Amino acid sequence: MADSIVNKKSVCIITGATKGLGKAITSNLAKELPKGSLFILLARSQDLLDRISSQVKENDGIESVSMPFDQSCADGETNKKMLQDALAKAGVAVSQYEQAILINNAGTLDHLDYSRNLDRLDVSTEYFKTNLSGCITLTATFLQVFRAPDVKTRVVVNISSLAAISPMKSWLLYCMAKAAREMMMKIVAAEEENTRTLNYAPGPLVTEMTTTASDKTQDPELRKWFTEQIEKKSLVECDDSAQKLIAILRKNTFENALHIDYYDEI
Repeated sequence: MADSIVNKKSVCIITGATKGLGKAITSNLAKELPKGSLFILLARSQDLLDRISSQVKENDGIESVSMPFDQSCADGETNKKMLQDALAKAGVAVSQYEQAILINNAGTLDHLDYSRNLDRLDVSTEYFKTNLSGCITLTATFLQVFRAPDVKTRVVVNISSLAAISPMKSWLLYCMAKAAREMMMKIVAAEEENTRTLNYAPGPLVTEMTTTASDKTQDPELRKWFTEQIEKKSLVECDDSAQKLIAILRKNTFENALHIDYYDEI
């Protein structure tokens, strides 16, 4: 039987940790990981980071540091310095942890338009900086900083979407970025020893992003679907989805790089 991921003393890095699903994962996972674990929380707003970091520290024996982070412009050297500064701020070394976890949660939902209208190079370039390139560089840096023999195991969770495997009209850039990130997890799993990767689709969530989808999606059928789900209050609460992710990590029987949806049996 596989060892539970959430039972190991870990350093856990979470992007987009201050809002929506990222905040819910942070809060719920902080209650699960054992004493001595460290959270490195990344987001753009220092004020919001400080708040969630303080909440994390309320859990017995759990430490937390927060680092302002803009995924759209952080290259490898910037990321490496940021992670090293976070460890120094906490007064710890990589070798103090059994496991390192990276949860790539940060992302945006912009330019919800039909493919024929996405002819400006700057639009797609800027979008992919945040939603793909930044994710690639952070993951690569994570694999460099947290490596054997300093840590025994590594876990990389990509917050994915149904859009990664199912085309959604007027969501070209979002679907492409999510699909590419899933492939990245497959490659990492194939290349890296002692590394678990997971593509987790959290379901249609109650977040600001969902409201944006219902307001700005150009495809009328998709816009209608989101509007109806909001009216019916049938969307998934972030805490419920975070708990499902933790249950998957706790059981730890998933195939490496598997796509698991909130509604899937585990």
